[in-house]
Amino acid sequence: MLGTIPDGVNFLDCTLRDGGYYTGWDFAPGLVSDYVATINVLPVRMVELGLAGKPESRGYFASMTSSKAEEIAADLLAEACVMIDAKDVHASELPRALAVGHLTEGLFPGRITTIRVAAHHSKLAACRDICAELSQRGFRIVLNLMQIDAADAAEVETCLKESERIDSVDVFYLADSFGSMKPSRVQELIGRFAGRLGSEIGFHGHDNCGYALINSVAAALAGATWIDCTMGGMGRGAGNTASEQLLPMLGDLDIHVEQALLEHVRRHFDPLRRRYGWGSSAAYQFAGSNLIHPSYVQKLREEGALSDAAIVDLLSNLDADERASFADENLSHAQKKIA
Repeated sequence: MLGTIPDGVNFLDCTLRDGGYYTGWDFAPGLVSDYVATINVLPVRMVELGLAGKPESRGYFASMTSSKAEEIAADLLAEACVMIDAKDVHASELPRALAVGHLTEGLFPGRITTIRVAAHHSKLAACRDICAELSQRGFRIVLNLMQIDAADAAEVETCLKESERIDSVDVFYLADSFGSMKPSRVQELIGRFAGRLGSEIGFHGHDNCGYALINSVAAALAGATWIDCTMGGMGRGAGNTASEQLLPMLGDLDIHVEQALLEHVRRHFDPLRRRYGWGSSAAYQFAGSNLIHPSYVQKLREEGALSDAAIVDLLSNLDADERASFADENLSHAQKKIA
């Protein structure tokens, strides 16, 4: 039986960022304007408008700036954030401060209040300067601990110790990157981080095994004060916790507001779901259970020639060191084994 959901849970809708893994970070203007209008009647605290620092060729929402935010989200009532990838900073030959400045060129505190830094949970020590630099520029800082679902007990403890040393982060997010966690694991990790860190804790779920919604509820029960969602569950791989499922459960929506949300999803995101085919499946469940990067399944399903059974067979031939990080050459290697 569910316990009492605590007051003060904040919802972050990241459709335009995570959903971009299917659309190439481009969305129709009509969808975006309807999205902003729909968000404005929902109990959503923050919207993630996309990524920052990616090439323009990746799509409009992959290289967000403050001027773009003013253009597309001038009427947005919720706060706005963007995500940067820590490894883009680490890959730069520039000094750290200049690398951060280059990656976030055109971003200023204002319409965009917050920057989320995505980093593998084992690379936190290298993120301390990134977070400090962005914080000094006036942004609220959220740090996404990626692939924390694959961390063993010693790695979790190391992650906690490194997190305690970073004093510029406002919210630490635990990302179920493989969609592999069960509710008990979510509650264990959220409880440990909430008990050790003075910062707020968030949860970002993926639906590879069909647990995104229940894991999000479990995270709220365990002390997470920020929970992510996306319209229609649209997001990389199997997708995320669906806004239209999470918000009525934890946000106690008025019937007319819920109707508006469902109509928005029906009009704009159901057609996209039929086109791109995200959602839990046998192939995604196998990938999640075996800590295989979801982009392998997404790519193979986009190509359309393989059944889920054939995809599972191919994934089972990936070497152990090829599973957690996506690379086309790893698929070619696995295909040669079958041939």
